[in-house]
Amino acid sequence: MHILVLSNLYPPDILGGYELLARDVAEVLTHRGHTVEVLTTGPRTGQASVIRTLRLARPFGRPAGRDRLRHFWAGLLNQAATREYLRTHAKPQVALVMSLRRLGLAPLRVLQQAGIPFVLTVNDDWPVAYSAGLSPRGGTWIGRWLDEVLVPARTWRGLSAASVLYLSEAVRRVVRNAGVPLASGAVQSQGVDLSLFTPRAFRPMRSELRLLCVGRLHPSKAPEIALDTLAVLKQRAVPATLTFVGEADAPSFQASLRQRARALGVEPLVTWAGKLPREQLPALYQEADVLLFLSRLEHEGQGLTYLEAMACGLPVVASPSGGAREFLERHNVARLVPVCSGEAFADELSALGGDRSAQEATVKRALEVVRAHACLDAYVKCLEGQLRQAVRRSTAP
Repeated sequence: MHILVLSNLYPPDILGGYELLARDVAEVLTHRGHTVEVLTTGPRTGQASVIRTLRLARPFGRPAGRDRLRHFWAGLLNQAATREYLRTHAKPQVALVMSLRRLGLAPLRVLQQAGIPFVLTVNDDWPVAYSAGLSPRGGTWIGRWLDEVLVPARTWRGLSAASVLYLSEAVRRVVRNAGVPLASGAVQSQGVDLSLFTPRAFRPMRSELRLLCVGRLHPSKAPEIALDTLAVLKQRAVPATLTFVGEADAPSFQASLRQRARALGVEPLVTWAGKLPREQLPALYQEADVLLFLSRLEHEGQGLTYLEAMACGLPVVASPSGGAREFLERHNVARLVPVCSGEAFADELSALGGDRSAQEATVKRALEVVRAHACLDAYVKCLEGQLRQAVRRSTAP
């Protein structure tokens, strides 16, 4: 198949797992013999198959807004850029749509007019932003009227996806409960590259715990609770250190975390590793004793770092939400704390640390579940099937 991947961002422009997943999918589909091109935003990198002619309505890093004029102007530019792509490149048979948050739906209208079917991947609540007057926080009748009457091209009106693939039941529920006019589609967990994230031989947790947190430093990820956990362990005379891998969008938030560490008296025990290439993560997972996974984001699609950790044989103690809670509760592969607090995490770490058999059983089951339900190969095979079906339907007499 000749496949066009449409995405708001694409590596090296990375906010989180969505962009890395887009690249993973494009690379695996290419290795499977498909012709894959990517239409996205950002400065050109010289990679011929990645066309960076689209434009975001508002850059990430700036607060999101309901600025319809910005979206209208970006829509016009993206409409023209998509038409230019179709004029200068061979027509793709099908499009795979990743996140269009802050990009808009104009490219989809051009593809639909050109008779190119598209498959939507919904890994978070991004479709809500384009449902007449709605946002994740709801909307007003004025906003709904403006969207429906003045700028209907901003909404899903008139668009018809060949199929929709949701990352989790939680994401599907959030999107459909918000009134987004998308089909119920199918659910498929995203996957870990098991050729990169490989398991270490089992070893029990050390008496001096090496705790690890991986991911963007953001209030929704509750990194302050990891600091509180370290402080509680210190009060209980349990030796431990904590490493954060990731950066904050806002420097002020990262500064507040450092201040909290100083106030709690744990600053010498904390390492701020910053944002690291994914290739460096397996070694960190394999060296740590426990991954702390925290999330307050109710529309959390699924999360990825805990799956990477489990693939590397690292126990996970978690306070999950959204799709992450759904996955971890269904498969029983992590220790879940009853409340998101330092005391609760410290209690769970102490209980797990004193039970070697529980550690070994948790690690073994987690690895089995990742291989069976959350590997990259399974995710791409599911997408490939959806794309083939879309092509067949579009060419059927």
